[in-house]
Amino acid sequence: MPGISPNSVAVLGVPFNNVTMEEAVAIIEQKIDEGGFHQVATANVDFLMHAIHDQELQNILCSCSLVVPDGMPILWSARLMGSRLKERVCGIDLVPRLAELAARRGYRVYLLGAGEKSSQRASELLQERYPGLRIVGRYSPPVRPLEEMNHEEILRRIELARPDILLVAFGNPKQEKWLSMHRDRLRVPVSIGIGGSLDMIAGKLTRAPRWMQKSGMEWFFRAAQEPRRLLGRYISDAFTLGRYLPQQMAATATQPRKNGPSKVFSTRVGDTEVITIQGNLTGRLLAEFERYTRVASESGKHIVLNMAESAYFGPNTLGSLVHLMTSMQRLKLQLWLAEMRPHLVRLLRSSRLDSYFKTTSSVSDALYRIAKTDLRPLPQVPGIQTFRRKTGAPVQIRVEVMQDVCQRMAAGGQGQQLDFGTGFSQASRYGFKVSVG
Repeated sequence: MPGISPNSVAVLGVPFNNVTMEEAVAIIEQKIDEGGFHQVATANVDFLMHAIHDQELQNILCSCSLVVPDGMPILWSARLMGSRLKERVCGIDLVPRLAELAARRGYRVYLLGAGEKSSQRASELLQERYPGLRIVGRYSPPVRPLEEMNHEEILRRIELARPDILLVAFGNPKQEKWLSMHRDRLRVPVSIGIGGSLDMIAGKLTRAPRWMQKSGMEWFFRAAQEPRRLLGRYISDAFTLGRYLPQQMAATATQPRKNGPSKVFSTRVGDTEVITIQGNLTGRLLAEFERYTRVASESGKHIVLNMAESAYFGPNTLGSLVHLMTSMQRLKLQLWLAEMRPHLVRLLRSSRLDSYFKTTSSVSDALYRIAKTDLRPLPQVPGIQTFRRKTGAPVQIRVEVMQDVCQRMAAGGQGQQLDFGTGFSQASRYGFKVSVG
């Protein structure tokens, strides 16, 4: 797809897009023009800590169209692992930039959450600063747990307002989960969780001096303003980061590196693209890998990554894999990581991504699993099993033959595969191609 497509860096299971503020605004503008539903997260260390212990939140963040690093510790963590994020993109700075964009492009904005006074005051100030800004609605629902909220009332108000940008100030992780919960109902091109940004804009809370923001000391200033609410959280976040980040750093640093040339190549097996990675998946090779996967997914192909000869994967490689997985899920296609070497298993585990991907011990097993789930039974006649592939015409297989083939494939012998790419060959004795190594 044309437009900006930034790489990302995975820190403790969360993929942060490597963007400047200008690039983030440009991507959001692109997503609004594109339509559909796009969730944006401004994630700080507290997001990471919640995501470590909350698989649902991690999955939501991995599926976001854009995740920006809202905190200097995120940038420092990426740098310690050898990857640089361009700059901090703070939610409180992003909201005014989006207000300016909306005023210039005529986008409609809706404010959801925060207290009524903060919401009203923030709305007034933004409209004063950006003439022409259309804030088409505000709502501050009663503060309740997510499962006790009046979701229908909130959705009704948003649907009537028809915004292009929805700013949700419920706080993390509530705002991210609320948006994900209603992604199929929200007809809003871009929805963003903005935490306490409306309180800041309204003047309820004071922003730290610029030097403290740049030096990473803004947390200290905020904790001094709200010690009872924030001090314990910041201490807990620092403790958890200190516990888990060194594990990812160590797993990243101790990976083997291939000295010679690395390469990526692809082999088509039926409706699946088997992409083999040899050596270090970084730099230009990572860009080449992303081209292979993009072509495969846009062609409706499942993907199996053969990692038997893979060496070094950096945090940006993990970020690329997360985005690939998200893209495949949206397209209802399968992605399998096969024959992973021990150092990559350790890397995924320490990066908190081991439960996000489907992994298997062999390429042949991945192909078998894809083939198995890619066939759907149709009404039967005695002695004949009929399947409809998710794409293509129905095929018929004798029951005893299918049982025999499944037993052979389940044995997982080297080189075994089903070829569904060219249809089930009538010239074959079994009505389809089978090879057993």
